[in-house]
Amino acid sequence: MILGASTRAAAQSAVRAGFQPVCADHFADEDLFEVAEVLPLSDYPHGLLASAAHEPTNAAGAVTPWMYTGALENHPGLLRKLAAQRPLYGNPADVVARVRDPFAVVGVLTEAGLPALAVRPADRPPPRDGRWVIKPRRSAGGRGIFLWDESSSDPASPPRHEPVYFQQRAEGTPHSALYLATSGGTVLVGVARQLIGESRLSARPFAYCGSIGPLEVAEPLSQEMAECGRLIGRAFGLRGLFGIDFILDEGGRARLTEVNPRYTASIEVFEMALGLSLLTDHVRAAAQFTNENRSCQLADDLQARLETARRSNGGRMCGKAIVYAPFALRSPNLADLSRTPAWSATRARLADRPSPGTLVPAGAPFCTVSIETGLIETGLIETGDTTAKPAAAPLAPLEPALSSLEAELEPCRETSVGSY
Repeated sequence: MILGASTRAAAQSAVRAGFQPVCADHFADEDLFEVAEVLPLSDYPHGLLASAAHEPTNAAGAVTPWMYTGALENHPGLLRKLAAQRPLYGNPADVVARVRDPFAVVGVLTEAGLPALAVRPADRPPPRDGRWVIKPRRSAGGRGIFLWDESSSDPASPPRHEPVYFQQRAEGTPHSALYLATSGGTVLVGVARQLIGESRLSARPFAYCGSIGPLEVAEPLSQEMAECGRLIGRAFGLRGLFGIDFILDEGGRARLTEVNPRYTASIEVFEMALGLSLLTDHVRAAAQFTNENRSCQLADDLQARLETARRSNGGRMCGKAIVYAPFALRSPNLADLSRTPAWSATRARLADRPSPGTLVPAGAPFCTVSIETGLIETGLIETGDTTAKPAAAPLAPLEPALSSLEAELEPCRETSVGSY
């Protein structure tokens, strides 16, 4: 069973791993029904308790285990209640609460001599000079992050009703690293470039818009990110797949911004590019966490498979871009669009498709556009002496698909609905 705000990508990962997923999420998109049994959900996220309770035991009579996607890490109380219903494949609530504490994470990094962005509590605001951001303690996908400058409202003033903190800004490009944590060690799966706040995708500033990867990074950065993952995994007792978001500065140093202790949005990019199924590793890492010998074997096995996949994939990278609604609209039939010759010529595919006629508020996530092959030959990669990276216009290979989609949206404009 998979629960979260959006479970489509994880459900497809589960199918690739040979599972039969049962899902409940906020969107229940069309393509989720194509790969999973979808449970009814009336109130996200708290209604997930009722959804999970309705799911029957499996054919052997055992209670079906569950895992979660974003942003349930922001609801440790709900995680505890769900984990009391059925076995959890992932990080339990107490682990999540610890690793989602930005002050605790900075403390661990600083003690180990790794670079860390300064953080401040809400009652100790820094100067309003644009060198800090204000972030919700329960952030996800860039929601609620704002630049701290003269135009910012005080964190104690309405309409803020949730705990926040300040984080130092870092100049550079946003990236993420994916890991598998076991009790026998943490494996760096790979590094991806993140798309953040892309106006072409109608996203707000700081909003997560997609991933491109895996990148071939210079050895010093690879070693630093591997050590960072091992340190975080060991210090907080993480298990299974998790991600670290970071800013890569001009000097090639990584500045951690956030830890995501669950299945991340970039995983399907790595799976498509490397031809691997990572969900089986996630399940085994959780199920075998108390057995250090088997956990060590699992980590070693994944490392060997990753090395083989990297040698055979020819440096291929894949990408996904989340398209946000530029205005309130009624969704067109995206399945029909994806079958047209014009769309087929874009070499992209549509995912997270709302059912035709679904009302999508302005600024809400609308769908995902991805390319599974050919990113190098379309010019997405610039190869330097030590690092392969997305070019200055990372959305260029997706532009034909984005333009085709954009042409379908104007007739679907809905004028009677506000923003997301």
